[in-house]
This record gives sequence, structure tokens and C-alpha cells, in this order.
Amino acid sequence: MTKKKERILIIDDDEVIRDGCYQVLSRKGYLAETTGDAIQGLTMALLDLYDVVLLDIRMPGMEGFEILKRLKNEERTISAKVIIITGYGNVPLAVEAMRQGASDFLTKPYSAAELLGAVEKVLEKNEAYRPGKEIPVLVGNSDYMNELNESVRRIAPTDSTVLVTGESGTGKELVARTLHNLSRRAERSFVPVDCSSLAESLMESELFGHVRGAFSGATEAREGRFQMADKGTLFLDEISNISLNIQAKLLRVIQEQEVPRVGKSTAEKVDTRLIVATNKDLRLEIEGGRFREDLFYRISVVPIHIKPLREHKADILPLARHYFDIYGAKHGSKVRNLSAEAEKSLVAYRWPGNIRELKNTVERLCVLCDQEIVNPSDIFYYGQTGEAKAPVLDASSGRMTLIDVEKEHIVKALSHFRFQINTTAQFLGIDRKTLRIKMRNYGIRAETEP
Repeated sequence: MTKKKERILIIDDDEVIRDGCYQVLSRKGYLAETTGDAIQGLTMALLDLYDVVLLDIRMPGMEGFEILKRLKNEERTISAKVIIITGYGNVPLAVEAMRQGASDFLTKPYSAAELLGAVEKVLEKNEAYRPGKEIPVLVGNSDYMNELNESVRRIAPTDSTVLVTGESGTGKELVARTLHNLSRRAERSFVPVDCSSLAESLMESELFGHVRGAFSGATEAREGRFQMADKGTLFLDEISNISLNIQAKLLRVIQEQEVPRVGKSTAEKVDTRLIVATNKDLRLEIEGGRFREDLFYRISVVPIHIKPLREHKADILPLARHYFDIYGAKHGSKVRNLSAEAEKSLVAYRWPGNIRELKNTVERLCVLCDQEIVNPSDIFYYGQTGEAKAPVLDASSGRMTLIDVEKEHIVKALSHFRFQINTTAQFLGIDRKTLRIKMRNYGIRAETEP
């Protein structure tokens, strides 16, 4: 076997992982060097003697992101390919690292085959997508999530227009961002547009831009979202809210790849990858005369449907742990784990707000729960209905009513925010008056309220 002469630098403060990588790579003929010191690793990498740098994200002294930034933003950028090493639950951070210049990432724990596969991939001159490569993209372990991940990996490198459908809160924008981050346009802009939030009178200007004096109040020329996304990706969320007039102009932009800036006689060429999303059935919108059929066929070249969370319950706990990692660190939470009863409660709940609701529920727990283990009595589900209810059981005292749970939740929130009514009401998603009424009904005294 011909010995490989590529040089590889391993920067990781975990001695076991560092030495394991060294052994695997050395046995395959690579010239591997290691360091557990982040600052020393940066100094070594900047010598530009290496073909690949394996870089851990979490290290004392200097974070891997800072090292990556310096390696990719020095006046003389190093030639080495950077592979990020990250723990489970930090995949979005790794994807962001790829956007900032990393070539690939590995999630711990990874096998020797996965390590070698990642190194061999970045060393290839042609770094095009390979269908068999296992790259974690979206969190979840179910067959459905595996299929969704595979679809995203196949679609991402293309420039095809994608239509993402699904209920509110299912993660349509996350899928769109992942498609962008794994595409050849990843180093360019991702421009999201919430079509439901744009006034009809401003929609055309917002999308296509305008010249100075094009209409009353247009005191200066302005780029539209299409121009901002040139060479990148434009994401139109809730596209069903666009009027028929704007739909006709959008259809022409897609067909011609030219943008008609308001007030300008000639159109501007753009190179934009378009991803659109909706929580409505566009075929019903077409039947109702609210959406153009020709536009539908233009935007649905590649359709992706995201199932509601209640239809892939196997992913609830992995998603919950993922958000516990994120919000536990953000809020300095004491929470470390879920009790068996709490896990059952999360899985039994129907999650009408889907992943967005799960995310918000976990963040509330990280803010309000004052012990390491989450029990069912710590969990409060908003918008509980007969269909959506989950078992709310206290392992020590038995069944609790929803009134008991709400009262306890409000008391914890008030205590956390030191009885600041405005802040607590905002956190709970209710107005100040409603909070005061609930406090009065539950007999909660704001003794420390200013």
C-alpha cells in the first residue's frame, strides 16, 4: 500500500479523542500531529504546513470558532481544509462553521471509518456531493427524519426551486436554511422574507426594489430582496399571502431571472436560488382563485413536505435534548435530565404548535426549573385542549389538575423575574392585565412587586 504523505493537524483538548485520531490516521499513512492547546494549535495551523486541520469547537483558552475565523480571515488564508469536531446537539453550530469556511464536520462519537471518510472527502480535488456520505443535518432518529435528511442532502447541491409545505412550527425555515448551508451558495446570502408580514402596498418594492422617486416617500433607491439574494438563496415564507398581481410579476422573474425594479424601465439580471414555503394547501388556493396555477408549477419543481411532530413522535425526545443543550447553556440552567414520567408526558402531548412549541416549552423549563431533574409538574403546555392534553402527573403526589400546574408555573415565573409584572407577562405570552387577574384568582401575592 502506498503511503499517503498528507499532513494533518489535530487540535482538541480531549486527550482520548486526540490520541484516537492520531492512531487511526497514522495507521493509514497520514503524517499526523496533535496539540491540546488551542492557542498553540492556531499558531501551528497558521504556518500553513498542513493539508487538513481537525478542529474541536469547545476548548478552553480559545473557542474553535475563533480559531476558524482567524484561519479563514488572515491576509494570507491557509490552504488546509478544516473539519470541525462537535458534540451531539451542536449540529447547527457545525453547519454555521461550514458557512464560515469549514469544509466538513464530525459529531462525537464518530467511528474510525467516519473520520477517514471525512478526511478523504476534503482531500479530494472534486468536492461534489456524494450520495452515500452520512452527514447529520436535522435532529431526529426516526425513519421519517432519516428520509428527510437524505432528501435535503440530495436537493441541496442543485439550484432547483423548492416548495416546502407543512403546518406552522414544523421547521420550514430551518429546512430552507439547511438547504442553503449545504449548497454551493452557502458562502452567499440567505435572505428570508415573511410574506404574511409585508403590506400589500409595499410588497412589490420589498421584493423587487425601487428607484428614487418611484412613488411617494421613495426618497432614495433601494434594493429588493431578490437583489440582496443575488448569487445566494431567497426564501419566501407563506407565499400564499402574495396577491395575484404580485404573483404574476413573480412568475416572470422566475422565468426570466430578471427583476423589474419599481420605477425603472429595464429589468435587472439576478442569479437567485428560490425556496418557498406555505402552511396552506396551494391546490385548494388555486381552486379558490387565490393562487396562480402556472406559478404553482414553477415553484414546486422539488416539493418537500414536513410532517407535524405528532406524526413522528420518536423524534420528540431527541429534539427536546437538543434544545436543552442550547437553552441550558444560554440561561445557565440547572436542568440536566428528564424524569421517566416527564419523558412520557412530552411524548404523549400532541404538540399543536409542533417543533416551535417544543422549543419554547424547553426554554421555559431551562428558565424556570430550579432542579436538575425535570418532573411532569414542572412542564406547562400552552393551549391545552381536550385533543392536545398530555398526562400531567406528579411522581410524588399523584395527578395534578391543569389549574394546579398553571398556578405553579406562574409562581415560578414571577419568582424568577422577581415579581416584575411586565417582564413576567411578556415571558408567559399574556398581557399585564391577564397576569394580574390570574394572580388574584389563584391568591398569588406580589409581595416583592415594585
